Amino acid sequence: MSKLVRIAGILLGLMLAAAANAAQVADLYQADVVAEGSTAQWQQQALAQVLVRVSGKAEVVTQPDIAAELKRASGYVKQFEAVRHVDGNRMRVLLDAVKVNQLLQQHNIAVWGALRPDILIWLVQQDGAERRFVRQTGHALNTGLQQAFRQAGLPLLQPLYDMDDLLNIAETDVWAGFWQQINKASQRYVADVVVAVTVAQVNTDAGAQLRLTWQRQSDGRTYRDEVTATDEAALMQAFAAGLASQLSERYASVMSASGSATLLLKVQGLNSLAELVQVQKLLQQMVGVTQVTISRYQAGVAHYAINSSVAADSFLNALRFNKQLRPVAPAAESVATEPLNATEPPVLATFEFISR
Repeated sequence: MSKLVRIAGILLGLMLAAAANAAQVADLYQADVVAEGSTAQWQQQALAQVLVRVSGKAEVVTQPDIAAELKRASGYVKQFEAVRHVDGNRMRVLLDAVKVNQLLQQHNIAVWGALRPDILIWLVQQDGAERRFVRQTGHALNTGLQQAFRQAGLPLLQPLYDMDDLLNIAETDVWAGFWQQINKASQRYVADVVVAVTVAQVNTDAGAQLRLTWQRQSDGRTYRDEVTATDEAALMQAFAAGLASQLSERYASVMSASGSATLLLKVQGLNSLAELVQVQKLLQQMVGVTQVTISRYQAGVAHYAINSSVAADSFLNALRFNKQLRPVAPAAESVATEPLNATEPPVLATFEFISR
């Protein structure tokens, strides 16, 4: 498949996902760890937590080179503070984003930026032949789910389970994976990813366990998986880790160690200097971007020259979750149009700025 065809496919995906209410994960490089043991111990735990969140891979910290680097965690710490918590004292630690990304880049590990898909979870608990939605806010499964998704950096949407939902979907639809009904009920939430989850208690050789089974659809395929644990918190941690690993395979970007290339984006609908600068800042926050300059501006249309260490298709793939940049379908010309300025690269894609 040629590079232009890949880019065209990504642009089509951007067009289809333009209405999605994707989220930007806050505090991606901030860890919250137990304040126990030596300073070196909580610093290592903080770096490990951030590396897992930024890569989307729980196993990243077991790689020999990464495990060795954990011993030098102090070099990644920018700020920290002690926080009193009902469960005991904790440390809130801010890690150096540039150094964390460079570490992953050096070992060819993909980096998953702060723009991530909103994930809608339909959650059903099965007790024998009885199935019921887990609707209570304080239910151990819900609190475990929220904490696990927060630690993994996964934006969580939970259904209202109100009359509108219950008219469109039943517990059996989620349990059996009846996707016509699941998708119908999910439309009101405008989610990027929809997951059907069932939790049941099972007896194993190790004793009673909780088993979580989940499934989701993507690109015409249905993905299914399951995890087991002894309690709700551990169960949801395992679920979040597995889901993050799957999604990072699609949305994380490998940063090139050989240097950066210049990409040119055209953005329409910029009606003020403030909006011009706002788009520049949005682009600067993307993974792998080292510099963004405005090369041209005229009549509400700006051209942004972007120095990026990720490939063009990966860059566009990451942009699909930016709520303020809506892709504009290319005209009759090819996706990579000829620049007006011969010193510039071709325009990679055109977007419309959506003011909040």
